[in-house]
Amino acid sequence: MKIQDLTDSGAVEKALAEYDERGGLAFRKRYDFGASTRYYISHAGRLYDAKAIAGVAYGYQHTLTGALSKKQFDGGEAATNKVLRRLGFTVVDNQSKTVEEERAWRLLVWEDLVDRRNEAGLVTPDAVRSVGAYGSFRGIWVDSARTKKIHPAGVAVGLKHTGQHYPDEFSDSGALYHYPITGRPGHDLAEVNATKAAAELKLPVFVINEVGEYRGVRLAWVEGWEDESHLFLVQFSDAPPERIIDRDRSEEEPFSLEGNRSRKRRGSVTVRPDQARFKIEVFRRYGPHCPLSGIAVPEMVEAAHLRGDADGGSSDPRNGLPMNAALHRAFDAHLFAINPDTLTVEVRREGPTLEELGIIQPKLDLPRLPHHDALAWRYAEWLQRTSRTV
Repeated sequence: MKIQDLTDSGAVEKALAEYDERGGLAFRKRYDFGASTRYYISHAGRLYDAKAIAGVAYGYQHTLTGALSKKQFDGGEAATNKVLRRLGFTVVDNQSKTVEEERAWRLLVWEDLVDRRNEAGLVTPDAVRSVGAYGSFRGIWVDSARTKKIHPAGVAVGLKHTGQHYPDEFSDSGALYHYPITGRPGHDLAEVNATKAAAELKLPVFVINEVGEYRGVRLAWVEGWEDESHLFLVQFSDAPPERIIDRDRSEEEPFSLEGNRSRKRRGSVTVRPDQARFKIEVFRRYGPHCPLSGIAVPEMVEAAHLRGDADGGSSDPRNGLPMNAALHRAFDAHLFAINPDTLTVEVRREGPTLEELGIIQPKLDLPRLPHHDALAWRYAEWLQRTSRTV
């Protein structure tokens, strides 16, 4: 008995069909094969464990002998792969030597995961793990042994999403993903650098979340990051972003106060698809600290629009300021405004006062300021809504 005696492509087709019918985990368990770590058959938009399929296909052709066990034949290029290719099947290697090869591999994985979705759009945990989209369900999956061949820091492959985000941090178009904090600084830094490497190399990652016994998976691209707030910007798309937000570029482009922004309802919450990007760019420009209250805890600071989203304001960071959450609410309620000429906070005559609002620095003192047009628009709106100011 030897794998070279597998000569019937129809037998391979039957093994592929059984794999699909049973599911990969049950298929491998029945025939005592482990998940592939390197070679896969790519067939009709799906990936299959090459050695397991070949061993089972042998049994379909040679019914008296039955399937070959994993110890009865060799996998890899010298044996199994050569046989499968001779029968007309495509065998792919996940040990990428170049960025282009790795990108092609990840897109094959994505095609496989999409094709294996159930009616709810979910896949099994084994479907995710068996193709290497995720390896350990605790945060960032790097697969260092494989990806360090294309980048010395390794390259992030999968990101666990817990669902514990504010509405504006996760939408149908993207998400803000928090840096890992596990108590192992060196390990956390390695995962952060590997995620940045995915952005720099324009390699997609898989954002994965638990839904009961199943997994939701999205194809994503790391669009940028901000180190002080410990945030990555992740975009859900079939194509990589045009540029990476790794520094503030706001002064390099013409300013636009108005923007075409879409808003969606998710239950009782209004979701702004590009709010995550706006927050990252505002933090990049000003830092994740509130210049009026002095609060510098990133989790307490938000990106406030000057010309509001509901009023057609753009997502240009010069149309925004970082503010602590309470001041942001007060700002949107027009309890105060910033004079565009003096850069000083003004409050309503009837209150609340600066002290009551928690404003300890009433004049903007930032290395980079919002655009004058944005401050002026907001100030004019405020004057229309209030009486004489103090």
